[in-house]
Amino acid sequence: MGLAQTQQVLAQLYTNTEFRGRFFANPQAVGVEFGLSDAEVQQLAEVSSQEVNIFANSLKWKRLGEIRELLPRTAKVLGKNFNTLFWRYAETYLPTGIKKHRDDAIAFANFMIKVAQNENLAPAWIGDLVRYEQTWLLTYEPGICLKFCWLRYAIHRDFTAKPTLAIWWRWSERSQLRHIILSHAETQRRGEY
Repeated sequence: MGLAQTQQVLAQLYTNTEFRGRFFANPQAVGVEFGLSDAEVQQLAEVSSQEVNIFANSLKWKRLGEIRELLPRTAKVLGKNFNTLFWRYAETYLPTGIKKHRDDAIAFANFMIKVAQNENLAPAWIGDLVRYEQTWLLTYEPGICLKFCWLRYAIHRDFTAKPTLAIWWRWSERSQLRHIILSHAETQRRGEY
């Protein structure tokens, strides 16, 4: 087994609960899936399942901490439910690459938006708040930027049901990112709606 295969198996052991359970229940069967020799399977099977579980959980807690920093308002509103949703999500996605924390937060936001729609996650406006924070993360790409986020609730004020539009723009690579939120009542007062 080469270094790449070893890293692939270890990555699965540390990040995939279902794979970890299958491996420690029947290391030989999983070893065959990855083309491992009997000696290689034996060497990996000697690793303590308890130690692997502890390390895997520490990796998830680290990811959760990073995502909390990137989606702070959502984390605050959801409280412990944020953690519960993250544990569900963490079984479905493993980030990679240079911007993996940002990408992880964006993917988690997508997960929460689907949960909010399908499971009536409370409060009713949480989906809008998640989409708003997710759009902020999407604007951090360098270069010219123009992003819109239509919302059903005034997430910048009192979370009342008001059509709201959040806009982000950067007209050149060197210019500062700008942002404005407009809700229906505010634009009517200004005569802009």
